[in-house]
Amino acid sequence: MNHFKFVQLLSIFLASILCCGARPAVASFHFMQIEQVIGGVNGDTTAQAIQLRMRSSNQHLVQQSKIMTRDATGSNPVQLVDMMSAVANPAAGSRILITTPNFANYTDIPLVSDFTMIPIPATYLAAGQITFEGDVFGNYWGLNYGGAGYTGSTTGLTTNDADGNFGPPFGGPLPSTSTSALLFQGLFSAPSTNNLADYALTAGAATFMNNAGSSFTIEALEDSANFDEDLDVDGKDFLTLQDGFGATGVFSQGDANHNGVVDSDDLAIWEEQFGQPLPAVAAAVIVPEPQSIFLMCSALAFLMVRNRNSHHHCG
Repeated sequence: MNHFKFVQLLSIFLASILCCGARPAVASFHFMQIEQVIGGVNGDTTAQAIQLRMRSSNQHLVQQSKIMTRDATGSNPVQLVDMMSAVANPAAGSRILITTPNFANYTDIPLVSDFTMIPIPATYLAAGQITFEGDVFGNYWGLNYGGAGYTGSTTGLTTNDADGNFGPPFGGPLPSTSTSALLFQGLFSAPSTNNLADYALTAGAATFMNNAGSSFTIEALEDSANFDEDLDVDGKDFLTLQDGFGATGVFSQGDANHNGVVDSDDLAIWEEQFGQPLPAVAAAVIVPEPQSIFLMCSALAFLMVRNRNSHHHCG
């Protein structure tokens, strides 16, 4: 914890004692659920989101808290986000939305998150733990998942769970291969009983909500190699893909399947869509221009060299 944040927390604590005697402060952050989590969208594990929900009013001082993740043994903790400011809406039942930057590529309207997180490591998605923790004290809410694959601790504070045991874990992995999320089934005021009973996958595309009350529904993006968005897939799109090939990238850099990398899968999509009419111009037959034909030949040569090198290395 940095010096500024320690002083900030100490000031809040001392103010609560001066104003309220020995009673706890009314405004806080402790009564909170981990309401909804998604570990990826259609296999893109760089697109993740965590949604918190206040179990009572005035739980908006989340600058005193953080979200952690741990592996299948409950070890190797990774801090996903350290929330450095309060949120504006303190009403009971209000949400707090925390997302990775790439999650914005999959929402039906422009995304407005309350905080930005780093991704949960892909190796933690099959089994692991996500915890909502105080900067000073421990685990206020734990989401353990992976069934028998998770062998770590499931215990925490009794603030939101009567016996302080959030286990047994949810029986499956964090969802990452569809548009479904893992959702807490209780009311906003409900405490935890155990992860296995409390959580279930959403029936379809998940909807997330930020602290201002705006909703964002996940939309699966269609594969497209029309990187310059000029309504046809041609040699110019191939040049974009070739420039970004082998590196991380977004759609405009050659990521046709929106998974955060430019690779042979994106090249295959370009090959399939080259010269084909896209839905927006389905009535028109797109004839490859001479430059595109030349670039198509270059692309084929690129593929032949790549495949030959691949076979050579394998041998």
